[in-house]
Amino acid sequence: MEPKEPKKKNRNSAINFPIKHLSNTKKTPQPKPIQSVKAIPTLSLNKEINPAPISNILTLDLLSKKYDQYDLPKFSNKQIGPLKSYSYNTYQGLYKDYNEDKVSVSSLLKKPTTSKLKAWPKISYFAIFDGHGGEECSEFLKENFDKYLIENKNFPYDIKLSMIETFQKIEEDFFKLKCKEDSFEDSDKSGSCALVTLIYDNKIYIANIGDSRAIMSVNGGTKVKQLTIDHKPDNIKEFERAIKTGSKIYLDDNDDPFRDESTLEFIKDKTELEKMKEIKDNNTDDEKIFRVYPSDLAVMRTIGDIKAKKKEFGGVPGTIINIPDIFVFEINCNNDFIVMGCDGIFDDLSNEEIVNAAWLAFKNRGKEKNYDIHELSMEACDLIIKYGLEKQTTDNLSCIVIGLEGVEKFLKMNQLKKKVNNSMNNFKKEFKRSSTIK
Repeated sequence: MEPKEPKKKNRNSAINFPIKHLSNTKKTPQPKPIQSVKAIPTLSLNKEINPAPISNILTLDLLSKKYDQYDLPKFSNKQIGPLKSYSYNTYQGLYKDYNEDKVSVSSLLKKPTTSKLKAWPKISYFAIFDGHGGEECSEFLKENFDKYLIENKNFPYDIKLSMIETFQKIEEDFFKLKCKEDSFEDSDKSGSCALVTLIYDNKIYIANIGDSRAIMSVNGGTKVKQLTIDHKPDNIKEFERAIKTGSKIYLDDNDDPFRDESTLEFIKDKTELEKMKEIKDNNTDDEKIFRVYPSDLAVMRTIGDIKAKKKEFGGVPGTIINIPDIFVFEINCNNDFIVMGCDGIFDDLSNEEIVNAAWLAFKNRGKEKNYDIHELSMEACDLIIKYGLEKQTTDNLSCIVIGLEGVEKFLKMNQLKKKVNNSMNNFKKEFKRSSTIK
């Protein structure tokens, strides 16, 4: 299933310390100029999907005019087993002139030359690598993760173990290649979160490191499941591990890298953490971010980030780790589609908003034109990213939409209903015409 081309606030980053302090004034980033067009309608937050009227459909023509520098997503052209469709894209966003996110997709992983298997299984691979502090690490993961994975001795017999070992091995090799043990200045300091999904037989395997996220629409969008856990410092388990290793968590309300460490208010225990989370959640205008000290990262699990992991460079071993959470489940007919996204997608959009946006494409655009599931998946992916842009997110935006049996079943039923309605209308017209003949 080779992709075809259609027609034509980085919260994770560690704080970098420049040599000179030019200003203490916090500057509000300015978005790139975009053309003024008709306002995009607000998407419903209801779990029940109620598509907007035809007149309010978000059209690609409209959005393409608004975001004229934006390339449309790539998408599949055929199906492979339970994988009915997919589409993916990554975009630098409105505020940045660079993109540290990397997306890697393979509808079928190729058999490695080292494999002794006679029949190589059909396994589909999807990954988002959300880089920070530079793109060296995320680029290394994009170019090599799938190769490391299929060459692991446990793959495909034990996928969970092979994924865990792949993350460890690829970070080890990244440090060997890009970092100098005796020189911090000569070492690459970038890092990356990682979200990897495999579809094998009738099962889905999702490995997550960091704060990218995978969600799933179920039963026509009436239910939304979050499939992964965000590894942020305010997560209780991640908080406890940080404290146990000797690190500290604080709520960052100042982007000034020259602030005095003594001014940071470190969170003492779980009770205080819960209170601060509640206050932050109730204040929708609060832009404060939980960070871990001394690395200043806003995530607790990454690949790379030598400063946070190497004791000789000031890191605290065991605080920022490369061990993924892995989630496994069987695909059934009620699973509609999966949305994978970097934190830039989820910072300003709820899980429900994202699923509703995808359904606007599948339902409304499906009624407007007889697009197939592949093109509709492309429109769903496109709409999610552009909805993030409408929310003025300050980060890079990356998204993958994976179509499953539920959405295909919905589209086929719609096509059948349309054919039946057309047949009935034609029959009524013919009957009316014939009844008037004398």
